Amino acid sequence: MITKFKKAFQDADFKEILTKGFSFLLLKVGGTIVGYLFTLFITLKFGANIYGVVAFSFSIFMIVSVVGKLGLDTNILKFFSDNENDKDSGLFYKSVLKSFVFSSVLSLLIFSFRYELVFQIFEVPKPQLLPYLPWVLAAIPLWSVNHISAGYLRAKKHTKSFAFFYNPARFLFSLLILSILYLITQDPIITVQAHFFAVLLSAICSFLLVSSQIKKKQKRSKVNSWSFMFSGIPMMFSSSILILLGWMDTFVMGIYEDDSEIGIYNVSLKVATLASFSLEAINAILAPKIAKDYLTNNSKNYKRLISFSTKLNFLISSFVIIAIILLKDILLGMFGIEFLAGATILIVFCFGQLINSFSGSVGVILQMTGKQKIYQNIVLVALVINLMLTFALTPIYGGVGAAIATVISMAFWNLGGAIYLKLYLNITSYFNPFKRDTK
Repeated sequence: MITKFKKAFQDADFKEILTKGFSFLLLKVGGTIVGYLFTLFITLKFGANIYGVVAFSFSIFMIVSVVGKLGLDTNILKFFSDNENDKDSGLFYKSVLKSFVFSSVLSLLIFSFRYELVFQIFEVPKPQLLPYLPWVLAAIPLWSVNHISAGYLRAKKHTKSFAFFYNPARFLFSLLILSILYLITQDPIITVQAHFFAVLLSAICSFLLVSSQIKKKQKRSKVNSWSFMFSGIPMMFSSSILILLGWMDTFVMGIYEDDSEIGIYNVSLKVATLASFSLEAINAILAPKIAKDYLTNNSKNYKRLISFSTKLNFLISSFVIIAIILLKDILLGMFGIEFLAGATILIVFCFGQLINSFSGSVGVILQMTGKQKIYQNIVLVALVINLMLTFALTPIYGGVGAAIATVISMAFWNLGGAIYLKLYLNITSYFNPFKRDTK
């Protein structure tokens, strides 16, 4: 094992995945800790009910924002991974503008129908959401700017900057601002107000950082920005479906369950996602490498990198999953004694994370090798499965039913994607301890 680890550091690509991936992992862990502190602040100061409202508000934020990005963050990543495209900086600015305008229109549309949303969709009306919605919806266009900027930073291998702005910045700034606002007022609305100003700050900083990295700024683009936008729509659908898969259970919980149950469910989900850190860290480095090797027809190298990355991720994730299960009462109890009721939900989600880890970087591989439409179809079927099972199981089994529905759909999309890659592209994305990573 030690010998293999030494050999990995002797390989330039493996070394980059290990070192930069580890840096991303540290930032991700740090960001998640901050996110948990933000959640902990809300649960301890305002209780599970208010956190349930906040979690549900964030589900709307995530679902709408991924549509508002139009898939441009992923398209920017693929386009600027090729250094030959660096001179076409106008495409970045046009993408930011289009996404911002489209996101703003979506937010205004939802705001216009806020009363119908609150009083007609839910089994029990949720008027308590009304003060929260304006702040959440206003943050959506800003989040689009932030993610497209982060996509550019990821393409140019500014891994630490990308890692920071992709998620940690949002909760770090939220926690700091919330702490200040709490000294002024104890009104629960400050939770989403802090979030809005945090997203605003993150969007400004990430955009200015990208602008400083672009040597030759252009308003025009050699590539038609409208064609570029439409080419990203399949990725938008894939990303939208993934976000729906990740947040639809919370949304459906809001229809059938009270705010406290939503809060307990969401905290259990947050704890389980600790196991996904290594995969996200590896994907951050792996995506531009696969895109570059695919464009240069270097299939041997990206297959080698995929195999190595999958093994590394599976070993790390398995260890984390075991630790989460053993320490579940301590981890859940940190948020308050009422959250211990989410232990079964947490175990179900851990099983789903194990399947995710076993399957490998399915989504990244399919999208970076030009198979985004295939990936879109796979996750679309997974979403249908998720919706059917969530609406069937949640009214009967509550949070446990919603978790089971999510894990089954997750297993379908991950295992289905892994099978497709093996059968049609001869890429082994899943964990295979007997496959050797040779040049």
